[in-house]
Amino acid sequence: MASPFDDPVLYDWEYRRRRHDVAFYRMLAGERGGPILDAGCGTGRLLVPLARDGHQVLGIDRARPMLARAAWRLAHAGRALRRRVLLAQADLGALPAGRQRFALVIAAFHTVQHCESGAALAAFFQGAAAALIPGGWLAFDTFAPSRRFLERREPSGVTRFRDPRTHRLTTYRERHRLLAGPDGPDGPILAMRFDYADAGKRGRARTVLLRHRLWSPTEIDRSLAAAGLVTIARWSGFDGAPLEDAEASEQHVFLARRGPPPGRPGNAQRLQKTTNSG
Repeated sequence: MASPFDDPVLYDWEYRRRRHDVAFYRMLAGERGGPILDAGCGTGRLLVPLARDGHQVLGIDRARPMLARAAWRLAHAGRALRRRVLLAQADLGALPAGRQRFALVIAAFHTVQHCESGAALAAFFQGAAAALIPGGWLAFDTFAPSRRFLERREPSGVTRFRDPRTHRLTTYRERHRLLAGPDGPDGPILAMRFDYADAGKRGRARTVLLRHRLWSPTEIDRSLAAAGLVTIARWSGFDGAPLEDAEASEQHVFLARRGPPPGRPGNAQRLQKTTNSG
């Protein structure tokens, strides 16, 4: 079965309007400064704006097609911007080890949910902690589907769109199921299936599969602490609202730090006072 990350052109088209998280992480980067490690950089959706802001950025991703798309974007972005960016193929559990340390590590768009086991999540957090300077920040977000979403058993309705490459009318349907027990290493796995079909032809649909481990804020805080990272803020989205009721929000955003806090208060510290973070 295919992965969403096998088709970066369609990926970029489907998420072309998703900009609220980009603005949020740019704000954090402006507050904390660089250099920045963009873990799970994908096609460069966040990486390129960070570089445009003047930051030095290392982008890593496991999927070669996504990195190739990011390289394509950089090739059209200008020489000055390209000099601020380095791309590397790497897994979340094996962040590039070297002398460089980062002021900020970002894992945007539910990247940490590709860590399906406690060991995998711990390995990523430990690698991020090792990559950060003292006082450096780790920022990331997770998808926390509502109970109503999880209890839905029927596939979604049919969506029609023009394929961004062929311009042919295409249909799209989504379905999901919650896996537990032997299918989920430590806890629940949300298994999502996306079916694409040419609306003008009969035949089998192209199926794309995606899996997300559903991590609770408590599990995340515990794993962060074990890696030597301190949770300093938890939000219910990208607008700075505190995460007071985890079940009431489908978007959880976390900010953690390594070592002593930065010397001057900033937006993140001020927002921290309104959160229920530990």
